[in-house]
Amino acid sequence: MTEVRIATLVEGDGEVQALPVLIRRIVRDIDPSIEVVLPRPFRHPSGSIRKSGGLERAINAIAVRSPHHAILVLTDSDDDCPKDLGPELLRRAKAARPDLRVSVVLPHREFECWFLAAAESLAGKRALNQNLTAPENPEQIRDAKGWLTAELTRPGRYSPTQDQAAFCALLDLKLARTRSRSFRKLWREVERYCL
Repeated sequence: MTEVRIATLVEGDGEVQALPVLIRRIVRDIDPSIEVVLPRPFRHPSGSIRKSGGLERAINAIAVRSPHHAILVLTDSDDDCPKDLGPELLRRAKAARPDLRVSVVLPHREFECWFLAAAESLAGKRALNQNLTAPENPEQIRDAKGWLTAELTRPGRYSPTQDQAAFCALLDLKLARTRSRSFRKLWREVERYCL
């Protein structure tokens, strides 16, 4: 059995639980014989990641904590263009640790855009509307969390810490890949580590 070791850097508490679920599912789809080793994600707020020296400190901390792991950095692009911000963050990460395999993935706008891209697969789950359909341009929705909240059939709000990992377990990966450029980027980066 082949082993793939991936450490992750995330910005939010929800991603700490959700990203490992998603990576394990992707690896299983790529090759079920691969065993993926994922230490608990290292959480570092987005503002700190983008600030000069913040990403570099986080990458070094991960390298010490999880030696011999590739590192996947996942942070929302918010209103920045992923095509501009992604290469800049990757350049900084590689400059900090040229000895490591590092990749950067920026969900366009926010992580939850991936749920919007495959909304039909979440219909009727965790109190979401039974007739849920994906918006035309899921990565252009600025408040995907608000969109999900509006589609709940129970009182309350969508909560990343309560819902994100569960939605990752239910998400139709093929739909997300088809409709989301940033999800395809995540898939390619995980696949690259599996090769």
